Amino acid sequence: MDDHLGILILGGFHAHSRSLAEELERVGMTTTLLEDLPPERRGFSVVLVSADRPDCVRTIRELGGKDDPAVIVIGVPGHHETVLECLKAGVAGLVAAHEPFENLVHAVREASRRGTLGGRHLTRRQSQVLALVAAGLPNREIAYRLGVRTHTVKNHVQTILSKLGVSSRTAATITLTGGVPAYRGGDGLGVG
Repeated sequence: MDDHLGILILGGFHAHSRSLAEELERVGMTTTLLEDLPPERRGFSVVLVSADRPDCVRTIRELGGKDDPAVIVIGVPGHHETVLECLKAGVAGLVAAHEPFENLVHAVREASRRGTLGGRHLTRRQSQVLALVAAGLPNREIAYRLGVRTHTVKNHVQTILSKLGVSSRTAATITLTGGVPAYRGGDGLGVG
């Protein structure tokens, strides 16, 4: 049972959100369904946000504090630019609408356990770098997308490998996705 997992679902009181809350409750997670992000977020370990929300990326950015819950976007955005914006904002995970419910449960448990994308004590920037590594981008492209130097990305990658206790980018990606197949966007970018 995951009674300690407080899950906030942002999406109002639509049938889909209610149904999702009921399914998560069935597997032992405590859920709260709200229209907007509350000022007090203690008690929540994960926030689920629909990719269709117009404020999806802003919500991810707003939840960037050290003690804030991790954010998982459900129904991966259709445009790879939006996916990258979510990654840059520090999203903890992306779960496509067509994925089995078990994948969402796994993502919620992992995000709650780790706090941020892939990371045992990873900083927000390291989480962003790991997400782009998992997307299959080379260091030079990651540097360009994040507005940093390639050398900085290399340093982040080495630190990430060390913190995760793995020796390769592939192993870090497997750690990130927990062995769950990554989402593949129209341009071949994988996002786990």
